[in-house]
Amino acid sequence: MMKSVKDISWECGKGWWPMIEKVASAIDSYNAANPGSPIEVSQIKQKFGGLRIYCYNAPEDIRQLIDLAVNASWHTCEKCGSITGVTTNLEGYRLTLCPDCRKEIKQRGITKRKITLHRHEKDNVNINELSQEGIS
Repeated sequence: MMKSVKDISWECGKGWWPMIEKVASAIDSYNAANPGSPIEVSQIKQKFGGLRIYCYNAPEDIRQLIDLAVNASWHTCEKCGSITGVTTNLEGYRLTLCPDCRKEIKQRGITKRKITLHRHEKDNVNINELSQEGIS
């Protein structure tokens, strides 16, 4: 017996679950009506700040429903489901969040270190002294 889409691990925040539930219900209904050629869902997750639903054998109408959910994920907070002021950060681990949820994320500190290279007389290599600060 084929697993329900609702039994597959959803590797994303709860804010996107209502969208996924709509897709999952449509896929489960399709699979119940078409047991000979079911849609197989291999993974549901967040990747690069957007929703991904990986599946096989999906007909065009289900594919369009998945595309709608994926497109909506870029405008929906992954954590709370808000659609107000949602942005996706473009540096580091990408998250699509509303301003309130983004405030809750612990900001990474800037690592400062000093690098000093000195020329060795015996190496016959001409490396001048170099100092860099603020490297993260």
